[in-house]
Amino acid sequence: MSLNCEEIDLILNEAPLVGMKIQNVYQPTFDSLVLELFGKGILTQYYFSIAHNACRLHPLSTPAPKNERPLRFMECLRSRIRGGTILHAAQISKDRIVKIDIIRANEKGVAEQSYLYARLWSGAGNIILVSVEGIIIDALRRLPARNEVSGAAFVLPQQLDSNKQPSKHYVVRDLEGKGTFWQKIEQFYAQNADNLSRSTLLTQVHDRYERKKTSIETKLNHLVSKQQEYEQAERFRQLGDILLAGYCPEIQGRKAFARAYDYHENKEILIEIDQNLNAAKNAAIYYEKYRKAKYGLEEIRSEIQYWEKSLNHLDAWLNRLEKETNPLIIAKILRKGGAARSKEKPAFPCQYLDFRGWRILIGRSGKENEDILRHIVRGSDLWLHARDYAGSYVFIKAKKNKSIPPEVLLAAAKLAIYYSKARKNGGGDVHTAFVKNLRKAKEGPIGRVIPYFEKNLYITFTEAEIKEIFQEYQSKEENYV
Repeated sequence: MSLNCEEIDLILNEAPLVGMKIQNVYQPTFDSLVLELFGKGILTQYYFSIAHNACRLHPLSTPAPKNERPLRFMECLRSRIRGGTILHAAQISKDRIVKIDIIRANEKGVAEQSYLYARLWSGAGNIILVSVEGIIIDALRRLPARNEVSGAAFVLPQQLDSNKQPSKHYVVRDLEGKGTFWQKIEQFYAQNADNLSRSTLLTQVHDRYERKKTSIETKLNHLVSKQQEYEQAERFRQLGDILLAGYCPEIQGRKAFARAYDYHENKEILIEIDQNLNAAKNAAIYYEKYRKAKYGLEEIRSEIQYWEKSLNHLDAWLNRLEKETNPLIIAKILRKGGAARSKEKPAFPCQYLDFRGWRILIGRSGKENEDILRHIVRGSDLWLHARDYAGSYVFIKAKKNKSIPPEVLLAAAKLAIYYSKARKNGGGDVHTAFVKNLRKAKEGPIGRVIPYFEKNLYITFTEAEIKEIFQEYQSKEENYV
């Protein structure tokens, strides 16, 4: 339901715009605008909407949500009319077009006049800023078919059709609610309007909640299953020992199994194997599973904890929106994505930790490496990378007039091996070079560099040592989103 001409006049009489000073301009949605006005000692937010079947204007009882992005028309109005004063505001010829005359001093102190036209036609609404010469400066909706674009001459509809017949007689509708007519209109749209109906928006909220909840629960179920598997770590080691003791291979369908005697449980069992590998290599697969399960159990538990907290945050998000009475705020949260948990802006676009007072950065992908090299590290910082293996770039941030201590260098080198394909070897060679001696590979993938004047370290490590680096020195990991 859009406002008719009589209702527009009534609202302009109830909440006049003349004499108000424009303090600011906001654009809550792509099809609405809010003028923050000050007059007679009162700060008022005046709302204009050109949404289909919801064209209207009225003051707001509660502040409108602010769009975090700098939208084009909002920025144009801020540069052109903010700080100006409204000289006149009225509907033109009962045609649901509101003309607002604005005067403002420019940078040189010279008064400049401009006009803001709000055409409140359902399905063809627009808000247009026009210069005193009649040239369109900009429009909320740029419509080339109507010649409503920057630089075009502005023409009123009655100028286009001088033979237009008078419209039928309209009356102000009797709406439920308390207060002035504009307050009743605000309440009506908050409860019943299709685009900004609270009930419609809450339906969208519940749909999004269910999708996110299902996704989190699926992850949790997978992690719980993995946790149960990891809790049987010792069994993987036993299966590896059994395979080394000897077995008879069997083929069942597309899978290969080893029939062997389980001397731990005193019975014959079938163990899934790779028929293309010998006993030692099949046993090595189970030993690797044992190693991963033994050292990965704490990480799995931590992940389960994280997603359980996310589920709680999601429930809190739903409860907050169900209690919210302002549909504009609900709509804004839905546009932003309604994250289950808000994240602070990360300090670095990568994983990082502080080790004995020295900052170590770990780039886990080509993009992270590129971001670190371009925006974070300097020529005096040290770069480390596993030699002859794909892996993460590790950087040690330099300190003025200080050399990197040996223990810090060793810790960073261990991390370079740990976050590389050499990890399974338990050690390897590590390239080290100052960032100023790195050159970007001309035709290589993003983030790849070639070191010059590099040095080499041979490093061995254990899982316990890596865990100690993160735990003892209070590491902090950030995810780049």
